[in-house]
Amino acid sequence: MSLGDELTYTITVENTGNVTLSNVMLTDTFLDANGNPLTLTGPAFVSADLGSAEGIIQVGETATYTATHIVTQSDIDSGGLSNSVIADANSPMGTDVSDTSDDDDDTDGNTEDDPTETVIVQNPSISLIKTTLPLDDTNGDGIEGSIDDIITYVFEVENTGNVTLTNIDVQDVLPGLNLVGGPIPVLIPGQVDNTTFTATYQITQSDLDTGFVTNSATVTSEGPDGDLLDPSDDVVDISDDPNDMNNNDNNGNGNPDDPTVTEVNSIYDLEVGKVVDPVDQVVVGDEITFTIEIANIGNVTATDIIISEQIPSGYVFISALTTAGIYSDVSGEWSITQLDPDQVEILQITVEVLGIGDYVNTAFVQSSVGGIDVNINNDESSASVDPICLTIYNEFSPNGDGVNETFVIDCLERFPNNKLEVYNRWGNLVYSKEGYLNDWDGTSNGRSIINESDKLPVGTYYYVLDLSNGSEPRVGWLYINR
Repeated sequence: MSLGDELTYTITVENTGNVTLSNVMLTDTFLDANGNPLTLTGPAFVSADLGSAEGIIQVGETATYTATHIVTQSDIDSGGLSNSVIADANSPMGTDVSDTSDDDDDTDGNTEDDPTETVIVQNPSISLIKTTLPLDDTNGDGIEGSIDDIITYVFEVENTGNVTLTNIDVQDVLPGLNLVGGPIPVLIPGQVDNTTFTATYQITQSDLDTGFVTNSATVTSEGPDGDLLDPSDDVVDISDDPNDMNNNDNNGNGNPDDPTVTEVNSIYDLEVGKVVDPVDQVVVGDEITFTIEIANIGNVTATDIIISEQIPSGYVFISALTTAGIYSDVSGEWSITQLDPDQVEILQITVEVLGIGDYVNTAFVQSSVGGIDVNINNDESSASVDPICLTIYNEFSPNGDGVNETFVIDCLERFPNNKLEVYNRWGNLVYSKEGYLNDWDGTSNGRSIINESDKLPVGTYYYVLDLSNGSEPRVGWLYINR
């Protein structure tokens, strides 16, 4: 039985005596299941089976009456209707006779004069739909749905049953969510409310790392017979996300209960940079430093990062210093446990430049956990030097045979502002030349103890070569053999 249905009662009155009855009148008592009086249309006379007019019933005759009622929401909320009729009439001798109606159902334990009761099946049900408004850039960083941006939730509550619900409230246990509004005092069947409840939530770093925010809300209400102090009789529903087509019904009430999932704007982007110092006028044997920088320029936390930093064959590893993580020159890997958004860490590797080999040093992100990198073009960086040979031959024989007659330093022409000084074993300066051109034949150019133009004797001498390029002077021993 539904709202607006027409309910028709048929009432039959039979003369079971031996005299004709007159002035037949019906008095109807019509109540809902809560005992509240209702109004019927009727009873109205239909006919008598022996043809008597309204108000007259011959011996053995049955008169039929009908009454109607349109089912109201109040009727459904009460759970049923009760109708009882009293028939009164007069005999020819003036004696009053009367009878109370019976529902003709003896199986209910009452064999006579019991009211006609109509049970209205109550189906209390409620539905909650939880959606989000389009993400906005509330923090002003130019990215919609990033950290600290606000998610706004809208709740749509509908009475999907056939009884009136009261004290409708929504609960949402998402930590950090701010739910406002309610409760809704009353919702009649079919009524929808999508303005009372709203909620806001500020996106966290954890949400960005996950990639989405997911949760469910719960709506509770009281049916017509509900007890505010007894949660067990609440009419309840778990919220549904209408954009999720799985339509899971976790609580079995016929309404889908898919959690509301809001995808946030997670950006996973690691950037590698590398420089070398010095980069110019590097000489074989110099120590240089590569500086490798790893930066998390996205908004997602990166973990278990491994940067490949293999030292190429043109260098010999000396030392490494890092602001985070561990570098192994054996494996050529720099391992970092975690890199938060905007975090930058640095690895400095000092090497010695060799005379031959590969001088291009490349670092790249070998692996990481946290997402798919949106820009792989910045995951790798290289730096290199072009070393100058500058081989110093520490022995020469100025004996006039035309072979190995001068002190030779390869590639010295690249350092025209160089200065060469040579000392004997007593620390006396025996030769000095600015802009040396590989032409010294072991002759002193005039200093104390050693006369100018004297040929230096066979022996070991100490040289100091300043390239005048800001690097440390090259020093060492040389041997003159005649």
